[in-house]
Amino acid sequence: MKALSYISDKGKRAVLLRAFHIWQRRPHEVAPLSEISHECASCGSIFNGNFCPRCGQSAKVGRFSFKKAFLLFLDVWGVGNRGMFRSLRDLMFRPGYMIRDYISGMQSAYFPPFKMFFLLAALSLVVAHGFSLGSDGDETKTDVNEKMEAVKQEMKQVKQEVSDEISLGNKSFQVTMDTDNLDSPLLNKSHGFFKMMNTLRKNNPAIFSLLSLVIFSLPLYFFFRSTPTIPDLRYSEFIVALVYTSNMYSIYSIAGNLLNSSILKVIAFLMVFVALKQFSGYSKRRVLWYLMLTVLFSLVIVVALAALGVYIAYLTSKG
Repeated sequence: MKALSYISDKGKRAVLLRAFHIWQRRPHEVAPLSEISHECASCGSIFNGNFCPRCGQSAKVGRFSFKKAFLLFLDVWGVGNRGMFRSLRDLMFRPGYMIRDYISGMQSAYFPPFKMFFLLAALSLVVAHGFSLGSDGDETKTDVNEKMEAVKQEMKQVKQEVSDEISLGNKSFQVTMDTDNLDSPLLNKSHGFFKMMNTLRKNNPAIFSLLSLVIFSLPLYFFFRSTPTIPDLRYSEFIVALVYTSNMYSIYSIAGNLLNSSILKVIAFLMVFVALKQFSGYSKRRVLWYLMLTVLFSLVIVVALAALGVYIAYLTSKG
């Protein structure tokens, strides 16, 4: 009820929003050193602080609980330590500030970006394939294959019917469409490329987001190489920031696939803009303008590379 009163009341809502903004900007605070003398349960050393200086065991070792057992189970898979849950939380609600904290040196507080990327990539594959509803998924695949086959048959029929005579004065020319040449290389290469990217986007949003960010990384770095928050940003540091941004996108996308929510998938795209704004310190308008220019430049590069690849494939097929 108290939470509802904060949402419904305009003044309280403003206070709640201001407190949230303050929390977003506040870096992670490490627990203060304990001044109590401890005896290490592992090596017997007497020490002051949170960890034993001899063997590194925590001073707060106690009896086993369900929470500790769960964390030990997660630690088997490499996610029970180094702030995995804190990283997930901060990437969802304060991504740009968290990425800036990590790059500035606060690395022990957060889960490593590349390790998180591969874990999220594996999770996205499980969600895409392991959580399917059996017969429904088979029926969906069958329907898609039937539709694709029908489209192919219709295209072949249309191409074969485009055999016409054109009369110019007293001369008659026979125009026949070569169905084999239309199928390659331009049509098949282009269709195959876009089909591959769409399948990758649906089945593995983690890899798709990283691939997209790698394509966009050079023009993005050109605009964000000198920001108000990090005036001398290195390209290697920017790659780390993009990997974390990709992880954030994957978190929202996986949640959207699990809940079958289109809203979360839209939020995944919007949060990329939020992360870059928080990370750079630029205004919303400037970040939006830079993103539009980046997309434009990247599309030109992709189209040029695709055209070059199709041309090379065409020359190879002719040869």
